Amino acid sequence: MAEPVSTTTGTSTAPGDPLVGRVINDRFKVLSIIARGGMGKVYKAEQAPLGRIVALKVLQPNYNGDSDPEFHKRFFLEASLVSKLTHPNTVTLYDYGQSSDNVYFMAMEYLEGRTLHRLLREDAPLDPGRALHILVQACRALREAHRHGVIHRDLKPANLFLVRHDDDPDFVKVLDFGLLKRTDETAEEALTQTGLFMGSPKYMAPEQIRGERVCAATDVYSLGVILFEMLTGKVPFERSSSVNLLMAHVSDPVPTIVEANPLVQVPAAVEEIVYRCLAKRPDDRYASMDELIAAIKQASASLGRPLGSMSGEFMHSLSARAPSSGEGPVAPVISSLPPPLPRAHTPADSPAAQRPAAVPMSVTVTAPSSEPRRSPLLLGVGLFVLAIGLGVAIRLVAVPTPPAPAAAAPSVQVSLDSDPAGVEVLEGGVSLGRTPLRSTWTGARGNPDTAHTLVFRQAGYEDQQVTLSGPQLSHVAHMRPRVTDVPPMPAPAVVPAPAAVPAPEPARVGARPARRPPRVTPRANTPHTPTGYRDNVY
Repeated sequence: MAEPVSTTTGTSTAPGDPLVGRVINDRFKVLSIIARGGMGKVYKAEQAPLGRIVALKVLQPNYNGDSDPEFHKRFFLEASLVSKLTHPNTVTLYDYGQSSDNVYFMAMEYLEGRTLHRLLREDAPLDPGRALHILVQACRALREAHRHGVIHRDLKPANLFLVRHDDDPDFVKVLDFGLLKRTDETAEEALTQTGLFMGSPKYMAPEQIRGERVCAATDVYSLGVILFEMLTGKVPFERSSSVNLLMAHVSDPVPTIVEANPLVQVPAAVEEIVYRCLAKRPDDRYASMDELIAAIKQASASLGRPLGSMSGEFMHSLSARAPSSGEGPVAPVISSLPPPLPRAHTPADSPAAQRPAAVPMSVTVTAPSSEPRRSPLLLGVGLFVLAIGLGVAIRLVAVPTPPAPAAAAPSVQVSLDSDPAGVEVLEGGVSLGRTPLRSTWTGARGNPDTAHTLVFRQAGYEDQQVTLSGPQLSHVAHMRPRVTDVPPMPAPAVVPAPAAVPAPEPARVGARPARRPPRVTPRANTPHTPTGYRDNVY
């Protein structure tokens, strides 16, 4: 319904906003705006007389409800159903209603943090373990909603809010059930306006696009798209228009993780979750959130990061019991096992050092009774026997030492820029993206000792090649325009000089002119006359 104004739950005074400074329904004083959308806004407000800061979700004051009366029904439907959801991973609804001047509002818990959408813009792709941790919390919130017969229908990273809870920076709150649908809703009760497109095209399931019946598997598909994006930094389908994008969800095959991002390495168990969630037919997906949660737990355990039944931080908060009225402070829980006995230093190569540590034993000491005192001899014998038993138990009973924590997987932080921006970066002929490029490489690429030869390529510019290594790969490529090759000018043609004509010899004085040879004119059909004979004339 509304998109956040900033990366965190930041606020804006918005002096021109008519609701800032007003008191809604005599209880909620509007302080500033948090987020805005096409049909409503979210404000930061103070609830009187509690003095509690809340997020106040309000329909646009100038929204024409007469042209869409079903929207008001959807608004109150969302409020009434969300008020029944109490899971810690679902945003808490405090109050809702309509003011005397027709302002429709919902007062919810005020959150400080950032959306998953903002996290992916800054840190994608995510580590598989972190992605599963975020996903399983969303699944638990939706499991409760599905048990109440509510399908979300608009799951996307912008509707998953991350807050810090104790030492967990990725505690999930599912937001905005504005497009929810009851699973038991009949066709006559459906609150979808004719011609109104409901949902986000990048995350919609095929049956939702075709206008068919939605179910729990519809939300499973959207979670599959979100998991794909967390692992690769990209959604599975990107098209030039919304129509082509919707048709891709309906008919195009899902690309592989490697096709979407060749730089990431995702375990096979996690990939299996992605592809099953993104099956075209609802029957081929996980049938319920329980099935999906079980698959996530199994995959997370294979990564060495087992997940509990709920968020560890939430379980920790439940374990801190508050004293009830009239009982006084609750005594701290003390383990029945005393601390282990101190051990003398043992050389590392001795046989004793190879044995595990001894198991501490619990000894119950009863309070003195009114029975007659035992003989000192019997007491001494009993203590001697007890000491022997303790020594035998310490030597024989052992507990395995806890495994050493696994070393963190190596990674490389990548920060590549260029002048101008938008230059393609390649390694080994494979495109890594365009500048500015920010990424975290893990696996084989995440080894800081590996040398990476990168090529910066852009049409009209000369290629720039650089070799980088280490935990931080940072470089700015200054591209040089390519100089167009100009063909050489042809050499001028060489015209040979005319041959020198020898000058005539000067005439000698008194010399006779040279006799010209007689000109012989051949006669036709003249018989040959032998030499030395005269012609006979008749």
